Amino acid sequence: MAGSVLSKNNIFGWAARIIIAEEATVKPTKFSDVFDMTGSHPYDLQTGWIDVGATDGGLSVTRGYDKEEWTVDQVLWPIDEFVTQWNMTLSTSLAESSLTNLNYAWITGSETASTTVDPDEVVVGISATDDIPERMLGFQVDKRKTGTGLTEYMYMRLYVFWRAKYDGSDVEHAYRKGEKTLLPISFKLFADTEEAVSQQFGVVIDQTYGTFTG
Repeated sequence: MAGSVLSKNNIFGWAARIIIAEEATVKPTKFSDVFDMTGSHPYDLQTGWIDVGATDGGLSVTRGYDKEEWTVDQVLWPIDEFVTQWNMTLSTSLAESSLTNLNYAWITGSETASTTVDPDEVVVGISATDDIPERMLGFQVDKRKTGTGLTEYMYMRLYVFWRAKYDGSDVEHAYRKGEKTLLPISFKLFADTEEAVSQQFGVVIDQTYGTFTG
């Protein structure tokens, strides 16, 4: 029927919450592997996951593939095609220019704290390394909140990508009068060949979280 909506619970909105896994963090298979569902706040991160904080301008994931076409002399159009490479990237701009976030965007050296000066200082080197770290990367988004009577439901979605690397694109980290300073960052997402083909890039997990409001 024209103009009908099949399910409003499948309509997303609002900003994404970006999280990065520390080294050797176990791959999640459910929400509770990433978020502590038992505490007073059900979406505190589990050990091993780091919140990158505020962003500006949203987040975008691009996905596509390269293909090779087969042609023959007898016809004027391709007779078939096959995939040669899948491509995925995740891009955003970090609004919190912490030293930790600067490390994600610039791959800086380790932090060195100095307590011999007053006030205390932390020094981070701007490196020229050829060792680009690989991280597990994810983001969580809200679908919508709905409910009637005494029960309220929160519809959530979590994207997790097994292998992500800073892609090396030239970006501008600018300081201008009257403007927020942002850290634009883009990650190249890679397939994990140890996983089944059906989930070599990662997983998407949907959750319906019900709370008693009476």
